[in-house]
Amino acid sequence: MKKQKPQKQNNSNSQTPSKNPPKWFYLVLLLIPILFFVLLEIGLRAFNYGHDFTVFKVVTDYHPDKLFLNPEIPYKYFYGTRSVPSALPDGFDKDKKENAFRVFVLGGSSTAGWPYVPNASFPRQLKRKLELLYPNNNIEVINLGISAINSYTLRDFIPAVLEQKPDLILIYAGHNEYYGALGVASTVSIGSSRKLVNLYLWLYNFKITQLLRDAISWVWGLFNKAGETTEASNETLMSQMIGNSLIAYESDDYKKGIEQFEGNLIDMIEMIREKNVPVIIGKLTCNLRDQKPFVSLKTDKYPPADEVFQRANDELNKGNISEAQNLFLLAKEYDALRFRAPEKINDVISDIGRKYNLPVVDIDSVFRELSPYKLVGYNLTVDHLHPNIDGYRLIAETFYKEMKKINLLPKGERANLTEAKADSILAANFPFTALDSTLANFSIIVLTGQYPFVPKGTPNYKMINYKMSSIVDTIAAAIFNKQLKWETAHSKLAEYYLNRNEIDKFVREMEAIIAERPYYDVPYRTITAYLIDKGYIERAIPYLKKLDAIKSDFFSNKWLGQVYLKLNDAKTSLPYLQKAVQFKEADYQLWYNLAGAYYLNGNVDLAITSIERSLQLNPKNPLAINFYNQIKSLRQ
Repeated sequence: MKKQKPQKQNNSNSQTPSKNPPKWFYLVLLLIPILFFVLLEIGLRAFNYGHDFTVFKVVTDYHPDKLFLNPEIPYKYFYGTRSVPSALPDGFDKDKKENAFRVFVLGGSSTAGWPYVPNASFPRQLKRKLELLYPNNNIEVINLGISAINSYTLRDFIPAVLEQKPDLILIYAGHNEYYGALGVASTVSIGSSRKLVNLYLWLYNFKITQLLRDAISWVWGLFNKAGETTEASNETLMSQMIGNSLIAYESDDYKKGIEQFEGNLIDMIEMIREKNVPVIIGKLTCNLRDQKPFVSLKTDKYPPADEVFQRANDELNKGNISEAQNLFLLAKEYDALRFRAPEKINDVISDIGRKYNLPVVDIDSVFRELSPYKLVGYNLTVDHLHPNIDGYRLIAETFYKEMKKINLLPKGERANLTEAKADSILAANFPFTALDSTLANFSIIVLTGQYPFVPKGTPNYKMINYKMSSIVDTIAAAIFNKQLKWETAHSKLAEYYLNRNEIDKFVREMEAIIAERPYYDVPYRTITAYLIDKGYIERAIPYLKKLDAIKSDFFSNKWLGQVYLKLNDAKTSLPYLQKAVQFKEADYQLWYNLAGAYYLNGNVDLAITSIERSLQLNPKNPLAINFYNQIKSLRQ
């Protein structure tokens, strides 16, 4: 009997070996979330969600050829604060001109010019001096100063600044390292890790990050519905930024603030050097003599700051100047509320200057040399550290001298003016009026009448006791209370002076607006129209020329032509009138004036053609009829 071979049983439960998915499958799995976030980012941008944090952008169709520091950019650094400082409107050409000299100035409120309007800031004062001495250059000094920012913001700005082809960068910063946005002791902080903070700032350029943060804030708000007190809502930005008010000398937080500044400044310098852009750094100054310490803290190693400050005053009264100087400096160093930069910050600036062979200007030494007993006080400051008008002028001059010393000035032809003459002209034409001074005084009163200058909860007696005494006070108060815009207020005051026939005061108010908004044509038109109407035609010429350079149109050409013709300068008048008649607004009077300009320039044929055009528009004008008959008879 044959043996049968065992047959294979078909086991339905047996499993075939599984194949590994193809590599593209894992790639798709990886790409799906990436694609989701990319599409989400594109969608958020398409719907303009959140803020645009482009550093420089065209902000108005009125100036499509100008870039400005983005007005939204402060919101990147001050998320969640009740007050957000403003970016200054310093415009510059989108396409850099060949004769341009472009300087960017980086810093905090002292660079911005607080408590004054930007016209008084040291970058603006430097700009006006360069414009006066180098009239053939297009001078662009762009002030990037923002109140309550520190080196994190400046570092974040640098890549965008370098894209704009600067000829020079100036830095005056360091006072805000502790309480400035994202500082180690600020209310706006995410920790003391520099890498983490700088990564956060990079990520915050994306709308997704803004969406995530807004979602977290919304959820947080559901569990935190306590209303804001009136007192809190009236806090100054300075008091709002105080997180840790007790930073002892040489404590961990003290050292972190210095390390933060040093690391960010080194990053900035290395980025700047990579693009071969010159840079000058300023060492910091502050009020030592007249600003008592904000917070005294006794430690095992160091005495309370207020005791040291009192000893400093005692030594000064005894005539022990050197000892007093040392004690005033120590009182500032021991002050636990660190709104004035420690001397270590200036040491870092000096060390980095030596390491990278960079020019460093010692602003503090310059201030001390011009102060009684070489102690900076209210002679050059308005509070704990912000310079007064003379102080800001001094900073501008110090930077200018260093630029001159190392040959970092514009390459164009220099005006034939001595330094003394230039400074005299600048002082006489300083675009700053009593209205600006009063407005600054209000800012100082509000700041120094509240915490930390007085104990928390103390009424601001300085403001309560302030007596309004003039129209300037009234208009300044309207600006301060946001009832009037700054430009509108100056225009209002200018009109007041004009109605009183105080022409010089009228001109100064208008010049303040022009200096603040040099690319805006309306103030030029206003001042020239009023001056011509009042018979001050020669005084109108400089404003008409500036207007024509900004926006050459019917108005500027018509009035330049007519003013020069009235001054018996037919040669200069003619090209302006020729341009003016090409506009549709040209009327019979303009053609009549053009006929006169042609005639005085010896071109009788074109004079006849022009007067005939004038008569076509107004056949009954007796002056035109007379003139036509005269030149026709002379020709015959």
